[in-house]
Amino acid sequence: MRFEVDTHTHTVLSGHAQSTLLENAAAASEIGLKGIVLSDHGPSIQSAPPDFNISTFAYFPKYIHGVKIYYGCEVNITDYSGSLDIRDKYLQMLDYAIAGLHSFVITSGGRAKDTDAVMGAINNKYIDVIAHPDNPSYDIDYEVFVKEVARLGKLIELNEHSLDYRDGAAENAVLCLDLCKKHDVRIAVSSDAHISLNVGVCNSATKMLEANNFPSELIVNLTQERFDSYIASRAK
Repeated sequence: MRFEVDTHTHTVLSGHAQSTLLENAAAASEIGLKGIVLSDHGPSIQSAPPDFNISTFAYFPKYIHGVKIYYGCEVNITDYSGSLDIRDKYLQMLDYAIAGLHSFVITSGGRAKDTDAVMGAINNKYIDVIAHPDNPSYDIDYEVFVKEVARLGKLIELNEHSLDYRDGAAENAVLCLDLCKKHDVRIAVSSDAHISLNVGVCNSATKMLEANNFPSELIVNLTQERFDSYIASRAK
């Protein structure tokens, strides 16, 4: 199983990643990816750029080293209502928007508050997906959350970085995948690469999908055509 688009990658602009956009695109080209999503962090993460940085994307090329660049952001959820650190006037400029809970910004408030946080964020019309919802640092009611994603026609993320580096994430990810099958919810499989060497690398995620017989038709970035169709359907 190979994914033609990596839907979550970081550059040095995130402040804690190690590669540039040019390096990520070159790495993607080398392994045959057709597209990557640039998804640097929102400004609540130390050293990340201000939200108006997004307005510069209009001047960036759509293809680098033959790889299509989807301009996005990993927006931070800042409270239990799902408020975000990127304003809507800039979110609407993005091709693809990810929102995430990060301990640098907000800690767990328990199941009810954590669930409210992701529910509020996913209901922002410009947000496509919640980053690494399997993060065991938070207590999300996955049944409630996945059903809301289904209602909105949005996505669930399966995040390689989370599977590899967060104890307990794999168990939560399996719960999410089972609910996605139950409710016919599409997923986006991402590397969450913080260095170019990891762009497009989704080995743990692939093994999990195969072990759980996850329907390939529900993987939105399995082909670039399918991902582009999703993007078009969410035209802002």
